[in-house]
Formats: sequence, C-alpha cells, structure tokens
Amino acid sequence: MLRDPITDVHSDAWWMRVCEGALSPQEEADWQAHLAQCEACRREWTALAQVDMLLRTATPPPMLAPDFTAHTVERITHKQKLRQMLQFVVGALILGLVAWIGWAYFGAVLSNAVRALVVMISGRQVLFAALMRTLVGLAVMIKSLLPLLLGIAGAALLFLTPNSILASVMVVWYARRKRAAATAA
Repeated sequence: MLRDPITDVHSDAWWMRVCEGALSPQEEADWQAHLAQCEACRREWTALAQVDMLLRTATPPPMLAPDFTAHTVERITHKQKLRQMLQFVVGALILGLVAWIGWAYFGAVLSNAVRALVVMISGRQVLFAALMRTLVGLAVMIKSLLPLLLGIAGAALLFLTPNSILASVMVVWYARRKRAAATAA
C-alpha cells in the first residue's frame, strides 16, 4: 500500500513541512507523539536542530578586500603581457638563429658566386662552364636547404604558438593528472 507523502512522517515532503514550520496544530501534536516513539526520527530531528543552531551562530565568511577584483585583473593582465613578451623573445631568437644559420650558409655561397663572377669576367668560355656548375650546385644546395628551413618553421609553428600541439598535449596531461589526483583522494 502506498503512503501519502504529505501525511507520512517518514517522507521527505513531511520533513520539509516540519522544517518550514508548516504543520497544523493537530499535525504538530502527531509529530511530537511520533518523536516520542521513533528513535530514528528523534536522532534525525536532534541532528537537524544542532545543524540549524550551528548555522545560525556561525561567523559570516570574511569579506574580500575592496580592491580584490582590480588587483586580480591587474595580475592576470601582467601575466598575459609577460607571456606575450616571452613569445616575442623566443620568436625573435628563433628568427635570429635561422638568419644566422642562413647567413653562414649563404655567405659562403655568395662568396663563391662573387669569385665565380670575377673569374667569368677574366675567362669567358672556361668560366661559363664553371658558372653553370656553380649555378647547378647552388640550385642543388638550395633544394636541399629548403626542407630544412620549412621543417624549422613548421616545428616552430607546431610547438611554440599558444594553440600548438605541445600546448594542447600539456593541457590534456594536466587535466588527466588532476582527475587522477581527485579520484585518488
């Protein structure tokens, strides 16, 4: 047989009415009589009364400083500026490194090209063949250097930008680590 949740003293609806003080005088008398007979309800009622008393006498939570929000926004802005500056510096260093390697590599090639030009002016036919060999060599060298430069640029794009693969992998790793720590606790 189903019990009416409004009149069943063990139902959640009844307990809500009791806590809100919504019982009629007759229901209040029935409730007091039930508490005198039911040990489980008496313990529950005593525990709720203690919790209610603790909540009424608890000190309010401390107030935040008036400048808390402004200070927090300032700190976040400062960290973002530092991160942007770091990205700029790292990018400039990578660009400088690529330029330095390129200058060292192409400086030798340019030096060879200047020498070839001087020789060409002094001996046309012999030097024309040497020039052709030099141009073919340059084309081969540039062809072999192009994948290296594209690889360096691609690696920089993949690993050093804010939405890169490395950043995504680190975020996933941190989330899994945090979830594992939460389940272990």
